Amino acid sequence: MPSDPAATYAGQFSDGQSASIVTVSAIARHDGLHITTSEGGTTAIWSWDQIGLVEKVSDGRPIRLLNRSVNGARLTFDYPAILPILESMAPNLARAPFGRKQIRTIALSVVIGGAAVGFMVFGLPLIAKPLARLVPIAWEEKIGDDTIDVVNRMFADGKKACSGKKGLRALNDLAQRLLAGTETPYQVQVSVANAKMVNAFAVPGGRVVLFRGLIDKANTAEEVAGVLAHELAHVVYRHPTQGMITSVGWSAILSAFTGGASFSSEVMAQVAAQLATSAYSRDLETEADREGVAMLNRAGIGGDGLIKFFELVRKMEGKGFSVPKYLSSHPMTGSRIAAIGKLSKPANAPALSETEWRTVLNICD
Repeated sequence: MPSDPAATYAGQFSDGQSASIVTVSAIARHDGLHITTSEGGTTAIWSWDQIGLVEKVSDGRPIRLLNRSVNGARLTFDYPAILPILESMAPNLARAPFGRKQIRTIALSVVIGGAAVGFMVFGLPLIAKPLARLVPIAWEEKIGDDTIDVVNRMFADGKKACSGKKGLRALNDLAQRLLAGTETPYQVQVSVANAKMVNAFAVPGGRVVLFRGLIDKANTAEEVAGVLAHELAHVVYRHPTQGMITSVGWSAILSAFTGGASFSSEVMAQVAAQLATSAYSRDLETEADREGVAMLNRAGIGGDGLIKFFELVRKMEGKGFSVPKYLSSHPMTGSRIAAIGKLSKPANAPALSETEWRTVLNICD
């Protein structure tokens, strides 16, 4: 039996059942990592043979671990001091959950079973969520950046993204404020497309795109914050990657797990159009509403701005304006507004200062 390292490391733990995280101490012992809370109680014991890396360790990123026997659970360390212990004790640390051999086996089974069409239509949407958690972050970031380039060509007539530095800083600072206390593997970036559409959406890799038209139509910074929080919730739950896998299909899976980093221009256009104009399922939109309001509450902003924006969109649609499906008043915006109202807490802080709000309003000038 190997000697007991008995070293302790501070980390953040997520049980995989919610987006919240807990500060813990991870004690390295011969049988695994003993995860304890600040009160001293043992939360979990992760055996060494079940511990793996969520993504490859690189400079500037935290070390994020998964437990292959506990779906969705994550353990994060901001400093690399634990890495030598992990490398010496965890035999399967760097082993990818899916390798090329396994992918070929799955593909062959689908072909032999004659179930490829059924899998694409019915099976892929069901497994998109667990697959999305396995996609490498660096691959997502590349696809996300490519998607934003396509969006600017498709919806902004080729105009470059809005570049007002103060406005972009205000929006990205607001995003970090909303994400405080929420675990995400991404280095989140908010950009603004110079398009008149009233729209916003998240893309793979932790990118959120707001359209100039949405900012122009919003009456307050709180309305923009509400929409931003909703999109950040999609980011936290990796809904854009799920949507991309469902939309593009098997080619996305093969590209992600065999080292590919790009799609053809036709596929990228498909991904961009799907993310920018299509709604997620009702369950995913409800999940994003719920987590988005939780973010707004934690930031002291409350969900009233999100409610007012949905009400504004409903009035716009009644006047014949075209709006994205996820903002549409049919068939559920009334019940959706009511649900958000029940979750929302009173505001005790503005989303942005008056000066910051002005910089956002002028972000494309």
